[in-house]
Amino acid sequence: MNPDSELAPATTIAVIGAGRLGGVLTRALRAAGFSVLGPLRREQPMPAADIAILAVPDAAISAVAFVARPHVRRVAHLSGATGLDAVDFSIHPLQTFTGGETPDVFHGIGAAIDGRTAEDKSLARDLARALGMTPFTVTDRAAYHAAASFASNFVLTVLDAAEQLAIAAGVEDPREVLAPLVRQSVDNWQHQGAADALTGPIVRGDEATVATQRAATGAHRDLFDALTTATRRIADSRTPETNPHTPEPVSHTSEADPRTPETNPHTPEPDSHAPEPDPRTPEAAPHTPEKDRA
Repeated sequence: MNPDSELAPATTIAVIGAGRLGGVLTRALRAAGFSVLGPLRREQPMPAADIAILAVPDAAISAVAFVARPHVRRVAHLSGATGLDAVDFSIHPLQTFTGGETPDVFHGIGAAIDGRTAEDKSLARDLARALGMTPFTVTDRAAYHAAASFASNFVLTVLDAAEQLAIAAGVEDPREVLAPLVRQSVDNWQHQGAADALTGPIVRGDEATVATQRAATGAHRDLFDALTTATRRIADSRTPETNPHTPEPVSHTSEADPRTPETNPHTPEPDSHAPEPDPRTPEAAPHTPEKDRA
């Protein structure tokens, strides 16, 4: 922990917001040794504390921060998309929460941090580390938050489509059957990147199979088309070494043809109008002059 930070085990933290993240965060802060008030609902009276952490919807941050400000030394929020206009620092745990997780859910995950001042940013960094998170900073909140949605929310949209199609195909327990495939795909992506990890008919150039799949997607066809277009871009980005369908370069160097004239279709046919050699011997040829007599 930074010795110059205002964060200490005796720090009193009020968690405002009793939703999924508010409850998990409260348990984790207590497990880390902090004195925690809450989780408090927004309509409850605001107690005095060192830090107020707002686990509320983005639209409510400004109003709740205004109410909390007179009672605390620092105000923070947990949003990945909202700036610091109404607060002193922010910590965005890069994880999805259902509300029933244990405190160790924060261990090893990333946390986007920011602060109005260097001291505020240091406080955010120390608090993230105290919960077991790895802090990092971002330069574009909107792009960062969109990335998080692609990595979590939209993945669930795709998986729901996969589940529905598997059910239509007669697969029992589709989530259990598909989950190992999903985990391996994510593991391959983590270690290799999308282009090198990509498999399937698109990267193989098997358009007949792609068309067959598309015909079976039914209500998910628009999603299939959008994903197909995006997947083609990834496949096209593969280097020749990783793309088995990259055509061989055409060589323009002229080489001798090893085939014999009989097997070489490009050997020109003999000219049928050219005179044929006379098969007779010079003595029998009519135009061969006789030798001078002695």
